[in-house]
Amino acid sequence: MPQQPKPWEPGATTRQRVVPLVAVVFVVAAVVYTLLPFTFAGVVECTPPLTGSSAHPDTAAGTVVGNPDEACAARGGTRLVNAGVVAAAAVVIGVAGAFLPSERPSSEGEDGDAGGESANGGRTGSPRS
Repeated sequence: MPQQPKPWEPGATTRQRVVPLVAVVFVVAAVVYTLLPFTFAGVVECTPPLTGSSAHPDTAAGTVVGNPDEACAARGGTRLVNAGVVAAAAVVIGVAGAFLPSERPSSEGEDGDAGGESANGGRTGSPRS
């Protein structure tokens, strides 16, 4: 069985080159998602989740029920988990797309024919071919 080429080698398929690049885009998007500040409940501005997710110092008391810093931290933690799941899935899909074979191995029949045309014009091989 021939060796499957790596994505950076000349014999790689388009899928082997594109899927890892798309995965990298998703990982970068997940990191950017955690670096952006966000608004909680439409009024409380929170710092980015990757830096701790605390409420803006000018947040008025009574804007939300409870402590705005705790609410920002909880929502920031949720954003971190979402970004982590997306990044992990992108890495797994990117590696799988780069290194798994792109076509099924051919199964040869008893006579050495892999399911092609026979001499009389009919199909040979398995019924699924």
